[in-house]
Amino acid sequence: MIDEKVYRQLVDQVFSRIDAAFEDADPDLAEAALSQGTLTITFKNQYRFIISPQTPVRQIWVAYRDRAWHFDLNAVTNKWTDDRGQGIDLFGLVQSTTLEVSGVAVVV
Repeated sequence: MIDEKVYRQLVDQVFSRIDAAFEDADPDLAEAALSQGTLTITFKNQYRFIISPQTPVRQIWVAYRDRAWHFDLNAVTNKWTDDRGQGIDLFGLVQSTTLEVSGVAVVV
């Protein structure tokens, strides 16, 4: 298991990277905001894509509408991938959901 201090640093890096991807996006279409350790992306239709750290299990969890994903850091690829083995990576999910819901293309 990843050391807690290292895990928190990794989460901070992930959140900063995702937040930075939305800097140039029209906030009326898609906007990222970090508050109390959770990163929330709000889309034009007011749907929220919530990304939160889960320190005890060293995962990053995502909730969007009626779906949820749990991401582990893959030691081989150094990517945050879903724990169900579907090959979904966190950054790809952010990008594809943002494009699908708001029409905004972000690169994380």
